[in-house]
Amino acid sequence: MKYIVTLLLLLLIVHTSFAQEGLYTKIKRMVDSVSTGNLATHIKTLEYAGGHESRVNFTPGNDSAAVYIYNTMKNISGLTSVEADTFFAAAADTPFNAKPLYNIVATIKGTDTTGYYVLGAHFDCSASRMGSSVWNAQWQTIKAPGADDNATGVASLFEVARILSDTANHFIPQHTIKLVAFAAEETGPAYEGHHLGSLHFAEQASLNSENILGAISLDMVGYNDNYNYTAVVSNTTSQWLGGKITAANSLFNLALKTNSSPFPYATYSDHASFWDYNYAAILLIENAPPWNNGSFYQANPYYHTSADSFGTLNMELVTKMAQLSLSTLAALSGNLTDVEKDEVLPSEFVLYQNYPNPFNPATKIRYNIPFIETHSGASAQKVLLKVYDVLGSEIATLVNEEKFPGVYEVEFNGSRLSSGVYFYRLTASNSGGRYTATKKFVLMK
Repeated sequence: MKYIVTLLLLLLIVHTSFAQEGLYTKIKRMVDSVSTGNLATHIKTLEYAGGHESRVNFTPGNDSAAVYIYNTMKNISGLTSVEADTFFAAAADTPFNAKPLYNIVATIKGTDTTGYYVLGAHFDCSASRMGSSVWNAQWQTIKAPGADDNATGVASLFEVARILSDTANHFIPQHTIKLVAFAAEETGPAYEGHHLGSLHFAEQASLNSENILGAISLDMVGYNDNYNYTAVVSNTTSQWLGGKITAANSLFNLALKTNSSPFPYATYSDHASFWDYNYAAILLIENAPPWNNGSFYQANPYYHTSADSFGTLNMELVTKMAQLSLSTLAALSGNLTDVEKDEVLPSEFVLYQNYPNPFNPATKIRYNIPFIETHSGASAQKVLLKVYDVLGSEIATLVNEEKFPGVYEVEFNGSRLSSGVYFYRLTASNSGGRYTATKKFVLMK
């Protein structure tokens, strides 16, 4: 009975801590929960969709992929709804013009339903770079695993959906989020046109006067042998959305290399469909374009071939791209405006609650050092961050140095300590005064 009471008390501590934590800390915790293992599992499953090793449109592998995406989203219990949005490729050859295609649309309902954000990725693939004669003759049977293009994007959709909709994370977006696996982004010998699924989605949204606040398209986000790099593609009116991407990369310490504003214009993926209907949209892709070399990129030799397999991927990059998508989407839908203004150059000292709490064996502690204007510019602060036991004995010194204004985070590892309650104390001082704050945390083994 005593054990049960203790467990319930600890669960209450966890619930209260998560419910009361600030939005930045909540997003950071969710970002850290992105699973590379989950991403790899989804990519491998899509690579061999239904055992066919192809997701080319109008093939059994493509049908299997649509079913897998729908069922996977359906099994994420926190989603408000999961729907198969049906359309047809009217210009396709007979009988394919009468075969339904499906966008899979998962929704997380926000408190304000007057507008929504979209995170999208196409699930079909191509082997067109195997040569036109081979592709035209063998498109229904050719091996086209499409691991990078674009199982990486779809796998990221699954992780974002899983984490943002999990009620245990206490994330309630202000604006509704739609996570869309688009069909028929690629073109093929049996039909004309491309981006058909996203064009259908954007057209229907426009016809229904829906307010899409912004759309992010993930397409080929996993190939790079040497760098964790991503490119942002944008039109003129969507530059602000690209800025949110680079801000999230910085704010949540993802350490991705990116291009900078003004972002280049290109129409080679689903983001362009939203531009056609005057919606703000950007593309995240491993290089713009992926068939060219860049400062941090060697041209991808595998996409649109039978060699676009899991073994060619940089899974650290894929994980960071899922984290970038999640953090940007959560910040936008959650209206992280105060953090964007104040967290980068904070105006006050803050010692945040650690996360996770309780922890075993490691936890992270975040704190603000504010901007204090002097005649010589920003003033550095002497910062001490120490850990104590319940008797006041010092356990560890985590920080003992001067810090300039900014948001900082440090990890504490309690693997050598016994379970119990501990305290961490931040002291910061300069010629203008002294700041001290103490927080309690629980190590539970």
